Amino acid sequence: MSHPPARLSTEHLAARLHGWHHGPGPRYLRLAEALRELVDTGAVTQGTRLPSERALAAALQVSRNTVTAAYRQLRDAGWLVGRQGAATQVGATMHLNGDAVSADPLADLFGDGPRPRLDLTIASPAPAPAVLDALAGLPDLMSETVGSQGGLYPAGHPLLLEAIAQKLRHDGIAAHPDEIVVTSGAQQALALVAEALHRPRRPVAVEAVTFPGLIDAIRRRGRPRLVTLPVDHDGLQADAAARLVRATRPAAAYLTSFHNPTGSAIGAEGGRALLDAATAARTTVVEDRVLADLPLDGAAAPTPLAAMPSDAAVTTVGSVSKVLWGGLRIGWIHTNRTLASHLRARRRALDLGSPAPMQFAAAWLLRHHYDDVREWRIECLRTSLAALTDALDAADLGWRYRPPAGGPSLWIRLPHADARAFAERAARDGVPVVPGSAFTVNPGTAADSIRIPFYLPPEDLDTAVATLAGTWRRHMVPGRGRA
Repeated sequence: MSHPPARLSTEHLAARLHGWHHGPGPRYLRLAEALRELVDTGAVTQGTRLPSERALAAALQVSRNTVTAAYRQLRDAGWLVGRQGAATQVGATMHLNGDAVSADPLADLFGDGPRPRLDLTIASPAPAPAVLDALAGLPDLMSETVGSQGGLYPAGHPLLLEAIAQKLRHDGIAAHPDEIVVTSGAQQALALVAEALHRPRRPVAVEAVTFPGLIDAIRRRGRPRLVTLPVDHDGLQADAAARLVRATRPAAAYLTSFHNPTGSAIGAEGGRALLDAATAARTTVVEDRVLADLPLDGAAAPTPLAAMPSDAAVTTVGSVSKVLWGGLRIGWIHTNRTLASHLRARRRALDLGSPAPMQFAAAWLLRHHYDDVREWRIECLRTSLAALTDALDAADLGWRYRPPAGGPSLWIRLPHADARAFAERAARDGVPVVPGSAFTVNPGTAADSIRIPFYLPPEDLDTAVATLAGTWRRHMVPGRGRA
């Protein structure tokens, strides 16, 4: 279950602020800087409740106005949250360090050993029939496309680059093959972008709840300072996120089209607000559009941020994994030509390019079958989502959820329970799920939530929910086993 925020006594904080008043500049700025350093170094952790302005002013023997101005400065920059005169907590900006995130953020999704039949940890589909046909026809495809390069296409085979560019143009992005980097899926794309955009003296902005692979990609850049953009069960709070981007001026802000894992969409208005903020802050926006082609609520796919009128620098990440099959391991980055050239050079140094057969298959599928497979996949997901929600409602567990606007996952809030403890019990019963904490940077966030993908067919989801319901009632309901 979620825990109340920790309290920091006035005496304890005043002791840690020893010597804060030395140095040039107004007192409130010196105090704000001293408080920021305590948070930045982890001496005061995210979520901690700070003393009231009046109490801290008395302990430091300064006017209340000095503390009020210091707190306001830190609120405006995202370091503190809470209204003036109300309880103030350490907020969104923090270092990404060993205390804040698992050493292996992807461990909850990709554990070692064999996987059970009803595995609800990986949101990756079985190959579409058209993919199986393409793989069966690879000898013919290869005879038509293999050139004299010995099977190595580190920059991407020209047919694949043009197929990706054509898809992006169809989505509204004015793309040219020279602006595209072919990657081994979106995970490698995120890792390459995170490395290229890392700036030691500037923070990085990420959604407070996000894909663990992004957390891992950023963590490997050292100890970057993070600005966590606020996310609730309705998804990203775009207006608040835009204010944080303006205030903290991150080097890069990572956003998702259909949010992973809540399935919400930023929307055109929120997208414009974030782009305006990024332009003012000189922040590069990185949009992860891996789920963009899977709208479920009848609306069109979200407009790419790179297609919106704006002076902001936008880099787009995509892949065929969620529509065709993750096993193809074909993703891409679309950015400006200069950065694309740099990323291609870095990508060559890693593995000399994606396997040629997978590039040929992906190019053929994108050119000839992608739209048909996409519509087929969406209908399958809608059917499976209906089966999943019907089963959950019939089980009457008190779990709360909002049907996703897009993507293959349902984000579920559990009552009176620790989601990680439930996930451990569910795994023992043969139906592993991912706890919400696996998708977060800040400790304690989403501790009452789980994600359930619904790529499985309806009958398997019915069985999985029945098993999860049994696990829940045996182990998590107060008064019936251990909570």
